[in-house]
Amino acid sequence: MTERPTGAGPITRAYGSFEKVNQQNLLSVTSVPQAAPPGEPSGQTMAGSYSFQLNTNHLRVQECSGSPTAGLCRGWKQFVFANDGTKGGNPNPDPSPSRLYVEYWLLHYNPDPGQGQPCPSGWTEVADDGEVHCTRKSDAVELPYLSIQSIARPALRLDGATTTTADGQETDTATFNDGSGRIYSSTGVGVLHVLPPAPQEPASEWTQVEFNVFGYGHGATARFNPEASFNVRTTVEDGSPVKPGCQNFGFSSERNNLNFGPPGPVPSTPAPAVVINESVMGPAAPSACRVAAVIGDTHQYTFGGLFYDFQATGDFVEAQAGSTFEVQTRKASGAPNWPNTSVNRSVAMRMGTSRLALCEGTRLVVNGTTTSLPAGDSLLLPNGVAIDRVNNVYTFTDPSGNSVRATANSGYLDLGVGVGPGASTVRGLLGNPNDDPHYLDVRGGNPLRVPVTHTALYETFGNSWRVSPSATLLQPCTAVTPGNPTAPFYAGNLSTATRAWAQEACRNRQVNTLWLDTCTLDVGVFGSASAAIVYVGLQRPDVDANPQQPPVCVPGVPVCPTPTCSPAGCGRAGG
Repeated sequence: MTERPTGAGPITRAYGSFEKVNQQNLLSVTSVPQAAPPGEPSGQTMAGSYSFQLNTNHLRVQECSGSPTAGLCRGWKQFVFANDGTKGGNPNPDPSPSRLYVEYWLLHYNPDPGQGQPCPSGWTEVADDGEVHCTRKSDAVELPYLSIQSIARPALRLDGATTTTADGQETDTATFNDGSGRIYSSTGVGVLHVLPPAPQEPASEWTQVEFNVFGYGHGATARFNPEASFNVRTTVEDGSPVKPGCQNFGFSSERNNLNFGPPGPVPSTPAPAVVINESVMGPAAPSACRVAAVIGDTHQYTFGGLFYDFQATGDFVEAQAGSTFEVQTRKASGAPNWPNTSVNRSVAMRMGTSRLALCEGTRLVVNGTTTSLPAGDSLLLPNGVAIDRVNNVYTFTDPSGNSVRATANSGYLDLGVGVGPGASTVRGLLGNPNDDPHYLDVRGGNPLRVPVTHTALYETFGNSWRVSPSATLLQPCTAVTPGNPTAPFYAGNLSTATRAWAQEACRNRQVNTLWLDTCTLDVGVFGSASAAIVYVGLQRPDVDANPQQPPVCVPGVPVCPTPTCSPAGCGRAGG
């Protein structure tokens, strides 16, 4: 969710768009209804259906004055493009299966007709989990069917704007550019009247924006294909040139099956905006605001956008934000087969007063006590830290929005780490000084600019973030022998047969050429094609510090080229 910066005026206009769409030709979506209560029919699963929503925050409005629960009632606006895919692929498709409209809500209105307090005239009651809301829409504009693959069009955009007429009427306009030169709009006039904030209450005008792609409606989830990955850009106009803020929550009752990942390089044009990456298979964290990842054996994708390999063993600080959030990993050697590689064997974290660990990917330890958490269950600790488990994925979230998502694979962990909006500086293996991806952050020393030598990477930088036995959060987990690799190890160091097989496995998974070397290394070392999954749709980093590997040597080629760059020292071809 995007928030106006401090000191800015109310938002008058916002717009959302999509960028860096992975495998556009494979992109597909289905709107899946939410589970129905026992005894009630479930909704319809709708292939090709989805909605783009640009939603405001909840507003204090005059129309709530007639509510029996006026103190709870809030107004809400949604600028919506809804695409009914079930009408677009038939032999004789509906010429206008899509709708553009502004939807208005009086949330928690809880009408009581018996006491003469129904929903206002022209509004419709909507029951929801023991409460009743009131809703109405602007006149919907009908549009042609639009495939979800259209989000790759650079000009595609959903706008929401609010203006005030001379007589004080608010006019709300939803404008949609389908990306191919056709522009549509729908307007509502004088539907909601925003009031000044009550005493001791925060601002009641439009201050926050939620933009994303969701299910078709009624709480549905948009389910994308496994290769789906793209960036979501939200831009606001609030009279300020300052980049808007980011918060880790949303308003819509609809959902999607995408996870948040590192967004890659984010251009500042055409206007200050918040950009997040969403993907089905990539490394992810519950936090959308700032995300880093640690993948495979072991590849570090920092908060600042630097990608580099780090093959040391022992306990390390991955991320440290303030005094209440820290993530540590225990990295184990790949010996005897792969002595110059390492993997994340265990992870531990400090979240407020809680000490949490996932040991060897199989044993959850909460404040020193091994704790059972079956798949599908969750825990809520007294200090507000939440732990959820879905199959082999454990998610840890604290009240400040910091998070860790640990995917337990066979013998190693993939990690997504997110920090909340209040975290200004992140240090550790995943930090960069001033978020500059050209530098590594040395604890107690001067930053190192990449490229760096093998010695500097491990002896200077890596050792500065080692955790002593007295400071480690990983005491409950199986110990490992600390050490540094004697030489770098990349895909080019695999045998020809192993590399050729692993590379083909990555290609079969639709892994982008950008990640082919890294994916090949992981698949070859782990001996499993499933190690490629995390690279599907992963965005390009700002700086890739790993050297590009020579092509696989084949019979008949007398001389194979060798890498000429130092460890963690060269960008890939093209940047």
